Amino acid sequence: MAFLLQLIILGIVVLIGLQLWNAMKGGNPRVEKHGSKTIEGTAQDVSSPGKTAAETLKEFENARAELKSRYPAVFAMLGGYLNNHTIGETGSLEAAVKEMIADWKTRSDEVSHELAKLLADNETEEECRAVILAACDATFEEEGYRAWLTWLLGQFNDFK
Repeated sequence: MAFLLQLIILGIVVLIGLQLWNAMKGGNPRVEKHGSKTIEGTAQDVSSPGKTAAETLKEFENARAELKSRYPAVFAMLGGYLNNHTIGETGSLEAAVKEMIADWKTRSDEVSHELAKLLADNETEEECRAVILAACDATFEEEGYRAWLTWLLGQFNDFK
């Protein structure tokens, strides 16, 4: 019986020694050290909601700038007329669109070319929605963004 007790104590001492040796060597590969704390598994960078939003906003601004450089006339036209101020002044989105088309008819070739390019480059509804929402304040959920852009292209093709 004493022999069994000595064997158990020896096993405990060996396990403690292995733990100490492992800790001095670098520790468990599944454990990462952060300051004085250890976390099991893989630690992820914890950001504040504001930091995450700021990073997302910066990505959006970069994407918007790229779209604006690719479709400058469309962005100038949509942004200039389909904003909250102009829609409020004209009384409705439809009135703002009519005014926009009438004022931009002198540049119908340029606008038609960019709208055709925009539709060719952005085949899905989600892509067209993203471009329009990056350019202006108007929404076209009922009509569909791609369908509305196609309709708008037709309005400028009528001036040719």
